[in-house]
Amino acid sequence: MNKNFSANKGEWSELYVFLKLLKDGKLYLADTKLNKISDKFLEIVKIIRGNINYFTGDEIRIFCNNEYYMSISLEKLDFFSKKIFENISKSKQDDTGAFKILDISDFLNEIKVDNIKAPSKDKVDILMEIIDKTSVINIDKISGFSIKSDIGSSPTLINASKNTRFKYEIFGISDSDMNDINKIDRASNIEYMKSRFKELFSRASYVKYDSMFSDVYNENLLMIDSKFPEIYAYFILFHFMTMGIYNLDCNNLCELLQYINPLDLKKWLYKDRLKDMFVASALGMTPGKLWNKINAVTGGYIVVKRDGEVVCFHLYNRHLFMDYLLNNTIIDRPSASRHDYAYIFKEGNRYFINLNIQIRFKKINHLNNSNENEVVKKEKEKEKIFDFMKKYYNKIRDRYSL
Repeated sequence: MNKNFSANKGEWSELYVFLKLLKDGKLYLADTKLNKISDKFLEIVKIIRGNINYFTGDEIRIFCNNEYYMSISLEKLDFFSKKIFENISKSKQDDTGAFKILDISDFLNEIKVDNIKAPSKDKVDILMEIIDKTSVINIDKISGFSIKSDIGSSPTLINASKNTRFKYEIFGISDSDMNDINKIDRASNIEYMKSRFKELFSRASYVKYDSMFSDVYNENLLMIDSKFPEIYAYFILFHFMTMGIYNLDCNNLCELLQYINPLDLKKWLYKDRLKDMFVASALGMTPGKLWNKINAVTGGYIVVKRDGEVVCFHLYNRHLFMDYLLNNTIIDRPSASRHDYAYIFKEGNRYFINLNIQIRFKKINHLNNSNENEVVKKEKEKEKIFDFMKKYYNKIRDRYSL
């Protein structure tokens, strides 16, 4: 069979990981800044794609339906993995479209790769039999990993959809306020979202979480904690309240929740539960499907760095993985019209607004290039926001006896 392959950057990156790991025979673990830990790695016995097993070694032995099919040299794998990486790297940074790589189809057909993406379910992108000789902890030999690529657009941890909308009630505004605020759009200001919410929070006396639109997503979040839908609702609300001053990352927003403590909880709960939700989202929980707490991803997270290095977080080191997810993610606002949010509407005599976000990974170079002046500047900006929010919530608590 002769097949021409076309795929986007993320899909080509998955194939690159497959070929590179097959050639290397090992997968290195990473620290929280995604630096390779040179003395900690997983040995790869084989990679499984459907009914085909690819065994590592001095040459790669391919078995189809448990019968020997052929062998391929490491040199050939190395050549084509580099070819894929070069083509991914030279395409435009934010290009999300599909493209072909010349002179690779015959090789992929030869090694029984019928599709760029391996057969998978949920968030599993690559299935491997692994051995960890560097740890005393037993791990599953057959493990599914999710793959994220830092080449091109930043990958997402939680994608926005109509299921991820949260509904909030607005107090202290009129029809005139509603119409004035809704008129602030892209035609009047390219930064209209910041301007719209700055105007909203300056006119409203109080904005309060009301409900979630998706019963399924609500059930999933309740599996994390009975208070978690409210915790996450405040996490989202605080982003929109502060984005016009400074774009706080996910960890900063957790710290702000702890500082304000809007739900009067033990302060550590905010960050602890958000970490749980981030991990659940990374391993298989989605907004549109009921979650049974069984993880589709059993191995961990593989990351393709811009220099072609491939590293991973294994789930036996869960706390390191949790810290990575929280410390290295930011909030991204999806299209308001497509995802139906950010417009004030009325139900009876009450005013409401839907809010929606998605969680995206920071670029890896941002993790390693912060200089001392930038850190000091960010801390000052953060302190300014925290003081503003404290005064704002003290005023609300006094007025509404919270």
